[in-house]
Amino acid sequence: MNIRKVKLKPGFALMELGGEFCIFDERDSQNGSLDGLPSVNEICIFLWNSLERGSEVGELITLLSEEKSIDEEDAKLELEEFLAKLINGNVVELDG
Repeated sequence: MNIRKVKLKPGFALMELGGEFCIFDERDSQNGSLDGLPSVNEICIFLWNSLERGSEVGELITLLSEEKSIDEEDAKLELEEFLAKLINGNVVELDG
């Protein structure tokens, strides 16, 4: 992964809806979750919160590995999958 820094775009929020956490565009008058991101799991919630605090991509792998007691390779795969969803949903700004 060649991405060093990921920044959440303004106007997006992680919210609980009916017991599930979803990413919403606060500007959406229908207040629906984003297409392709209907709900997120515990790992995604942890990564989202870490991004909100300004963590860089390299840090996210280590933080996730430590937080969820998984090896760094699995943490990297989880991060890549989550970032791909955020990129596809146009939720983040990237700094190569």
